Amino acid sequence: MGRLAFAAATSHVGAIVKNPDADPEISGPLHEAWRKLDAEIAAARLDAVVLVATDHYETFGLENYPAFCLGVADEHEGWAEFGNPGGTVAGRPAVGAALLADLTARGFDLARSHTMPLDHSFMVPLAKLPAAAAAGVVPLFVNCTTPPLPTLRRCADLGAALRDAVRALPGDTRVGVIGTGGLSHWVGLPRFGDVNAEFDGRLLGLLERGDAGEILGWDDAAILEEAGNGALEIRTWLVAASAAGGPARVHAYRPMPAWTVGIGIAAFEIADAEVAR
Repeated sequence: MGRLAFAAATSHVGAIVKNPDADPEISGPLHEAWRKLDAEIAAARLDAVVLVATDHYETFGLENYPAFCLGVADEHEGWAEFGNPGGTVAGRPAVGAALLADLTARGFDLARSHTMPLDHSFMVPLAKLPAAAAAGVVPLFVNCTTPPLPTLRRCADLGAALRDAVRALPGDTRVGVIGTGGLSHWVGLPRFGDVNAEFDGRLLGLLERGDAGEILGWDDAAILEEAGNGALEIRTWLVAASAAGGPARVHAYRPMPAWTVGIGIAAFEIADAEVAR
């Protein structure tokens, strides 16, 4: 029986690694929070990490743009687009193939990729969380950019199904789930650089209370207006939160205009303590 041994979520903007020392009084505590999260990942002794992120027209284009895609390659290359992290990340194809088969049986028709290069939404978190990279990754792409988007509820349902699929893995496979994206930011829009700390705080507060259900009723148009197109990436947080089933422990939050985004870093309690042991 597989074990969901860890779950977390973090923002992923490229400036985190390209301009790490910006506004050090703000960025310093964020870097410390990533170090803390990385230590927790190492302590979880993971055999694989399902890394839930999006893509910014590097891997997927309009000739083929799935709602969800699971990577099942032996290794994944980073795009290193615009100076973002590159290199090669070890995949976990056997885990990915088993999860794909199980999720398909549960009614989630995920696309699959036997190559799936990774853009900064995957590679920046892996740069900040080297223990996750060392465990090996099963990348899970979620469309957060190109309408029609999967609904917030569908993403939460995918997280719950992913939890069950992990538990159905053979042996004592220990898996982590990490969502990456958000929080409030406007990408390529006149409000580029703005941050809505009130929106971010409301989101994180609901997750801390284990009340993701309220978030599922939010309207994408309202999210766009209030927190920007980048905030649509909260879908990845919902996958991780629903997989875990328990409340968030927010390690850090800072509005970070120098990085053009509200930065959140959180872990989630695993609802079934026996599975996470």
